[in-house]
Amino acid sequence: MQERNTTTTPTDFGRLRLLLDEQEALFVRLDALSKVQHTLVDEDRTDELLRLLNERQAVIGGIEDVAAELQPFRSRWEAVLEDAKPEQRDRLTQQVERLADVASRVAARDETDRKLMERRRDALASELAGADKARGAVAAYGGASLRPAARFQDREA
Repeated sequence: MQERNTTTTPTDFGRLRLLLDEQEALFVRLDALSKVQHTLVDEDRTDELLRLLNERQAVIGGIEDVAAELQPFRSRWEAVLEDAKPEQRDRLTQQVERLADVASRVAARDETDRKLMERRRDALASELAGADKARGAVAAYGGASLRPAARFQDREA
């Protein structure tokens, strides 16, 4: 019989599985929202994008909550894998890899969207700066032409 280290807590694989399943479901939802977000950003549909970002924030909050519950497992991940049966270890490893893959795809899509929104913001700022200059030129030109002509002039004879 193998002697166990009595200073470690036995791993609750049922709880770990439930938490990872919940986190995977949340990441799948986040991935789906990210795809819709990408379309909305690409099509410049701002109002819909704002609504989607609120929904997305709720999903991210759920991911953060589950991550906090997973922390005790993550902090001793090597021991968790050591305690696992081979089939459990394979399932856990594959599930963590899937989570990392989804998170990576979402992050890449977010970066693309961020860059597109920055380019649009910069273009809008340039347009507004140009409009301000044009408005100033029109006001300066218009102001000169609207002055009444001098009626009286002082002349010395």
